Amino acid sequence: MASLSRVMMGVARCSQLARRSLSSTCQRLHYKEEPPYLDAGGPEVPDYPLVNVQIKGYDFTVLEHYGKWIHSTALNMGIDVEDGWATPCEKQHIQTFKPNTNKVEADYYLQIYERNIQMADLPSIMAPVFLEVVQAGLPQGVELNVHEHQPEYTEIRYIPDLELRGLYNQLGDLGGPSRK
Repeated sequence: MASLSRVMMGVARCSQLARRSLSSTCQRLHYKEEPPYLDAGGPEVPDYPLVNVQIKGYDFTVLEHYGKWIHSTALNMGIDVEDGWATPCEKQHIQTFKPNTNKVEADYYLQIYERNIQMADLPSIMAPVFLEVVQAGLPQGVELNVHEHQPEYTEIRYIPDLELRGLYNQLGDLGGPSRK
């Protein structure tokens, strides 16, 4: 019992010494004025200009959900999402042949869907983290590409009006538009 009380007194004495030394240290380190280097903003972090995250896949539903997830992940990370769009469906016809013949064994009609999410002023320190998160959530069968925005990417997002093009070609065959 006596040894327990001696241990308790030793602990109390150590805690008093610790409190005294901490309070005296805090009093000695008190500055009246902050140093000027604390007001400097630090190094300038460069930003990427417009960046497109392009996803392609065969399953429309999976692609739509993954595109929404990328968009919300970017917003949650504080990245500005400038735009998002779908491009027209690309259709492919694939044939398999019987071995050592020219006879068609099977016909496949595939549709490739594409979605794009465009981000503006992506900080260069956030880009690797964002891309790693997006790649970690990549579903099977979806292809992911990240590239800088080019003007031709804006053109491919629109579906051409074939009837209007046909009428324009007919007008060109007749001598072009009339000038008054």
